[in-house]
Amino acid sequence: MCHFIIFINIIRMIYIYGDSHARLSFRNLSLPHMNLNHDSITMFRIGRDDIIINFNKDIIKKDDIIILSYGEVDCRCHIQRQINLGRNEDDIINELVNNYLKTIKNNTMNLDVKIIIVGVIPPTKVSEHPILSITHDFPFIGSDEDRVRYTNKVNKVLEDMSNRYNYIYFNPYSYYTREDGTLKHELSDTYLHLGDNSFFLERFMDLYTKISV
Repeated sequence: MCHFIIFINIIRMIYIYGDSHARLSFRNLSLPHMNLNHDSITMFRIGRDDIIINFNKDIIKKDDIIILSYGEVDCRCHIQRQINLGRNEDDIINELVNNYLKTIKNNTMNLDVKIIIVGVIPPTKVSEHPILSITHDFPFIGSDEDRVRYTNKVNKVLEDMSNRYNYIYFNPYSYYTREDGTLKHELSDTYLHLGDNSFFLERFMDLYTKISV
């Protein structure tokens, strides 16, 4: 009698949540996915409201992957704004990331999935942003050096908290980062996002292969 062994590949759906960086960094991803990003949503808002925008727990199945990518707007605008109100820099960042991760935990409770937390992209130099006619503080508050520091600190806390929650921290942005910590203009979309995201996708495919074993 012949015995046939049938190998079934598990099709994992990838659900991507975040701001415009979630859309553009994962552009042309070849794996099965739904990009449910919403532009301009901050990490602060996710943590404050205890809601992940466009998240529907009912559609997510066992072994799916959830990706979350927020924080660029916070590092570009809102951290310095809070400092200007007299708050301590580290307190702001720790509270920001802690509330964000708590929201993710609350919304994904009892789901048998892998959760990937994407680090924050390096900041764009003000002098390289094309909208140089803007004279008020938005969209950049704080110096280039300040925003590099905020981004690095947010990413460090994100990594530490991801480990604590048993989430996967994914930050492939060193390739896109100058020595001064800012985004390489030639690899950007000339605004705030990745233009050439091929390396980002390569690193994500490497990660996907490892976690899918």
